[in-house]
Amino acid sequence: MVDQRDKHEIPNKIQKAITEVAQTAEGQELFQYLMRQCHFHTSSIVGDPNTHEIMVYGTLFNEANRRIYLDLRRYIPHAIRRKIEN
Repeated sequence: MVDQRDKHEIPNKIQKAITEVAQTAEGQELFQYLMRQCHFHTSSIVGDPNTHEIMVYGTLFNEANRRIYLDLRRYIPHAIRRKIEN
């Protein structure tokens, strides 16, 4: 079990690692790939083409997939994030 101190140290280590990777051209390519794979710029909502109703499970799946990039994105410095996402 993780104690209270360890919970606060993990994000700092992750943030440092993500920042270091994102500063490299290869890291930016990696984050661009993840962004596309996680459908960051796409709506998460899935609809039934016949009834036009929202398909809850498909929407939840897409949003969970999109959340992967969103969780990493918050650790990327703003200037680098703009380069990756444009």
